[in-house]
Amino acid sequence: MLITHSHCESYGHLQRWAVKVLSGLAIWAVLGLTAMNPAHSASDEELIIRVEVTDRSEVTIDSAAREALARALLQRSGDRSLLEQPAVQAALASARAQLSLFQFERVQGITRFVAHIDQNALEQLIREANGTLWAELRPPILLWLVVDEKDGRRFGNQAGEEALWETMTVEFEALGLNLRRPLYDLPDSLLVSPEALWQRDFDALIEASGRYGMTHLLVGRLIRLSEGRYIAEWIYSDGAQERFSTVQADSLASVIEPGVQLATAEMRLRYAVELTGAATQRSLIISVRNVISLEDYKAVTRAVASIQTLERVRPLSVDGDTLVLEVFGISEPETLMRLMASLQDLQWLTSDPERGLELVWRDS
Repeated sequence: MLITHSHCESYGHLQRWAVKVLSGLAIWAVLGLTAMNPAHSASDEELIIRVEVTDRSEVTIDSAAREALARALLQRSGDRSLLEQPAVQAALASARAQLSLFQFERVQGITRFVAHIDQNALEQLIREANGTLWAELRPPILLWLVVDEKDGRRFGNQAGEEALWETMTVEFEALGLNLRRPLYDLPDSLLVSPEALWQRDFDALIEASGRYGMTHLLVGRLIRLSEGRYIAEWIYSDGAQERFSTVQADSLASVIEPGVQLATAEMRLRYAVELTGAATQRSLIISVRNVISLEDYKAVTRAVASIQTLERVRPLSVDGDTLVLEVFGISEPETLMRLMASLQDLQWLTSDPERGLELVWRDS
């Protein structure tokens, strides 16, 4: 048989068409598998909480289990009021049953109850209580202290403030936040003085904090009175706005509490997402552009499935280089944006529900 130039072109066209069809079938096979599997996230790992105990009795186990579960809920939500919700109260009453595993360890003469808690179960409990969950990507808070004394104003970096710093660090960690402090060295002093801190010179404060790459700031202005009493003002700044809280207190704990509440409340406004039972019945449609190859499809679906609190991902269509997905378990675009902050290869183009939620895949 004589094969002409036109036959060759027709054969080449059919070959390219066949490759395209087979690639499409392969892509939909992958997407079908993605849709059937539940979304998995970094929170699949267990949370391990250690509680110091004096013995291994049944009463101690029940008590330590309650404390461990309560600590885990606070770390994941940052909300103390969550512990008062009926669903959480019921879980705390049977805390031992909520653990994946528990054991004891003894280190340097100290016995600890070690609780293993499944984070998916923890998120579900928070959802049942209509609580909030910290987004994975949230910045640390930089704490600046300035003390007013009879000899003048100074940075709060002396031995007298060490107990305050240590206590605040523990309090913030218990609520799932990372508190840091500056070095208070010469470069800091050249950028912001104790007097500038006291006078609320936010320009100098922001410049000095930029040395540490931090924009979420907590400033404590302390006056020590007689008999262990204090006057304190706490200022939270994110570079765009400031919030204030003033207190007169007769104990270190009473001085610290308004600062912890102020900073935690502001961080929750920015980095906590609401989990509600209604959200499980709603969904969002997202379009992802620049999904060109089969590897892109696999990577995008894996990335979307890794989002916190997501219950299910369902592929809807493929149109050219655009993949359209339906995600379940998140009902608000703002919530989805917060939870996707750590996914650097997926960048938002639009987040208006009326215009559509569009992203672009930028494979690094």
